[in-house]
Amino acid sequence: MTKMYRGKRLAGDMSFYKTNEEQEVISIDEFTNEWYDKQDYIFVDIREENEIKETGGIKNAFQISMYDIPENIDMAPTYIICILICDNGARAEQVVKYLKNNDYNNMFAIEGGTEKLFEALPELKG
Repeated sequence: MTKMYRGKRLAGDMSFYKTNEEQEVISIDEFTNEWYDKQDYIFVDIREENEIKETGGIKNAFQISMYDIPENIDMAPTYIICILICDNGARAEQVVKYLKNNDYNNMFAIEGGTEKLFEALPELKG
């Protein structure tokens, strides 16, 4: 897996994602205190099917592989906040950067991914 840091490619063959100035990541504390049960949003689980089977899905989440997003970008909703999530947050942050660079500014990632989300809010595990 390629790791990205501040918009620079560190290794691997993933596409280059430049960094936006806008907020891209929501901390678990921010999500639980300011978003959960307080604002309208949808979860977009970008993990692969085998990952979801191993660690569990997220209740009421839309699931799409991160690799399918570029060819389906025109289907991304613009009318609601989308919170992208993966196992630890790294891939979700990369995809959010990609989407924001394509003018989808309603996208955010959860810091720590499903690992931290299920730890903080186990009732979301589905």
